Amino acid sequence: MIRALSLLVCLLLAGIPLCGAEWTMTDLGETTIVPMATAPFPHESRVDGYVRNDVTYSAAEHYMNNEVALFLPKGWDPNLGVHLLFYFHGHDNNVRQSLDQYRLREQIVESRRNVVLVFPQGPNKAPDSSGGRLEEPGAFAALATEVLAFLRSEGRITSQPLGRVVLSGHSGAFRVIAHGVMHGGLPISEVYLLDGSYGYGEEFAQWATASPDHRLRSIFTDHLAARNAWMVGRLHALDQSPLLILEEDWTPEIDQAERLLFLHTTNLDHNGAVTYLGKWLSNSPLPSVTP
Repeated sequence: MIRALSLLVCLLLAGIPLCGAEWTMTDLGETTIVPMATAPFPHESRVDGYVRNDVTYSAAEHYMNNEVALFLPKGWDPNLGVHLLFYFHGHDNNVRQSLDQYRLREQIVESRRNVVLVFPQGPNKAPDSSGGRLEEPGAFAALATEVLAFLRSEGRITSQPLGRVVLSGHSGAFRVIAHGVMHGGLPISEVYLLDGSYGYGEEFAQWATASPDHRLRSIFTDHLAARNAWMVGRLHALDQSPLLILEEDWTPEIDQAERLLFLHTTNLDHNGAVTYLGKWLSNSPLPSVTP
């Protein structure tokens, strides 16, 4: 009888994975990938797919995946706060490939920060920066609410509230991150642009200016130099004090001291820039895990 009632609850809450997810446990921590009702896709903006350079990316193949990956690093303690690190992949990629390709879990563990990775599936293997549902007002708040409800249902947290929120992403992820800071419905503490400053420079500058607690980081290769120089200039015009340095001159001490930091790299390529996710996390105000 109890089992039947549990199944009924699961069915009634279809779309919210409250029925016992499959977690993979390793020396790094715990990972699960589950469908969520508030994931970016499917979404009406891509119901007919997407066309770029005369190539059609069908909705069925590229925009029907509503999965969200969650990772709890070893040593993670919800009593230190349920802090969320949203990460978004770039073009022609997906969640499963990016987790391993960019060592995302390893970077988080090495940073020793007490944070939950929230990695929603974006356009699957498509050259598209769309954030789907996450471009709608309040959509980030809705996703965070579902994530916390899921973690409670899985026994990973109890009644702990949402803590700090970090938005990060590679390359084409700039668009969904921008919508998060513009009207996502969450108080965003930090933004990490990993060779992903292709647009929305004004929006990022306004967000950075809105609070002395907002931390903005951007690492960029040569092709984005002009866009980052513009953002640095705009921040100065807004009476801010951004620091622009060569990536090779970066140090943890500089990272800890600076609120608005721009790194021009000639040593790392477009994909190599993602290695700064862990470095920036290491110097974040997020609490550290206990070994």
